[in-house]
Amino acid sequence: MPRTSAVPHDDRTLLLLGLLVAQDRHGYELHDFIQHNLQHVLPLKKATAYQLLDRLEQLGLVGSRPELYGERTPRKVYSLTGAGRAHFETLLLQLLGDEEPLFPPGNVPVMFSDHLPDAALVPALRARLAKLDARLALYAGFTFPFPKGVRRAIERLQVLTQADRSWVARTLEQLEQPDDAQSDP
Repeated sequence: MPRTSAVPHDDRTLLLLGLLVAQDRHGYELHDFIQHNLQHVLPLKKATAYQLLDRLEQLGLVGSRPELYGERTPRKVYSLTGAGRAHFETLLLQLLGDEEPLFPPGNVPVMFSDHLPDAALVPALRARLAKLDARLALYAGFTFPFPKGVRRAIERLQVLTQADRSWVARTLEQLEQPDDAQSDP
């Protein structure tokens, strides 16, 4: 019986287990798929993925076998064990039901933004607004067929990004009002 308490109960674990539900994959294939298809849902570095796969294997949630590919060094192909499938389903239900506090990157600079003059703050927020618009355009441009779950994740990112965009636009409007009309955002 695997010691699942030692397994990280996070999105990275769920992602790797979930990708192995559909089919066995070698490590590079997993990383390549994440990098090319899911980088906007969850960035995961190659070294982190391999470390986590090794840990999942040690815990009996993932198995591996060597696979020969031409004259190259054999590569490790990972597969989900029965315990891994059970842990995947438990973790999936747990994480779907969890409320998570939003600690978006960039919130700490917002906290200290009152230490800048408006002449410096406004251009920085305008740059942020442009980047948010570019990200929203990127999401809107996704046209290739995603499974329903991936579409839901991207839609969630769109909604959260749109909320940040709305906050930035509202804050800019407040900052650009005459001093006597301003109230703290």
